[in-house]
Amino acid sequence: MKPVATMSTMLASVLAVLILLTMPPATRAAGDPPGTPSRTARITGVVPVVRKKAPSAVKDYGPPPAFKVDKPEPARSAVWVGSGASPTDPVTATPLRIQQSGYQFRPALAVVRSGTPVVFPNEDQLYHSVFSKSPPRRFDLGRFRKGEEPAAVVMDSPGLVQLFCEVHEHMRANLVVVDTPWFAVTDPEGRFSVEGITPGRHVVSIWLSPKQTLTREIELAPGQTLEVDWSNLVQEPPK
Repeated sequence: MKPVATMSTMLASVLAVLILLTMPPATRAAGDPPGTPSRTARITGVVPVVRKKAPSAVKDYGPPPAFKVDKPEPARSAVWVGSGASPTDPVTATPLRIQQSGYQFRPALAVVRSGTPVVFPNEDQLYHSVFSKSPPRRFDLGRFRKGEEPAAVVMDSPGLVQLFCEVHEHMRANLVVVDTPWFAVTDPEGRFSVEGITPGRHVVSIWLSPKQTLTREIELAPGQTLEVDWSNLVQEPPK
C-alpha cells in the first residue's frame, strides 16, 4: 500500500509549483531555444558627425570613365564600448577590406578589433601606394596595380591609423583600432547601434575626428536596449 501524503507535503508541492510559475524566464545561453530573452545588451542612438571639406584631387588622372575621381564618402563617426579585451587571433579573424575605388578609399572610416588583418585591393586602372606613418601601425605597401593585392597588414595595437596614397595625395582614410569586440561606424546622420554587449558598467568612446574622441559612462542590464541622444555633445569646429 502506498503511503498517504501528509498535509505538509502537499502544501510544499503546491508552493514549489507556484514559485516556478512566478519566476521570470531564464536568460538565453548558448543553445537556448529561440524566443528566450538574451543575456547581452544593446546601445543605440545618435552622436555628432564632424563634416569637413575633403581634399580635392590635385590633377586630372586621365579621361573618364576609367580615370574619373569619384566623390569621397560622406563623413561619419565611430563608436565603441569598453576596452581592455585581448586581440583577436589574426589567423582566424576575417580580414577587413579597404578598397581603392574611384581614386578614393572605401570605406573612408572603419573600426576593427586589434589583431585583425586588413587588405587593400586596388580596383582602379592606375597604381596605388598605400601607407601609414601612424604609431599604432606604420607600414608602406609600395606601388601595386589592379589584381596585385599586397599582403594583409595586421592591426595589432589600439589607436588611430591614418591611411594615405603616395601616388594620389587627395586620398585619405581613418582606421580606428580598438581593444573591444563591441563597435560600430555611424551613418552620415550619426545614427549607430552596438549589440551583444556584456551587461555591466562600461565607457563608451565616440570618435569624431583625428583630434577629438569623447567618452560617456553607461550601465547596462541583461537584455536591455539603451537608447541615447548624444547629438549635442560639444565638438570642435571643423578646420
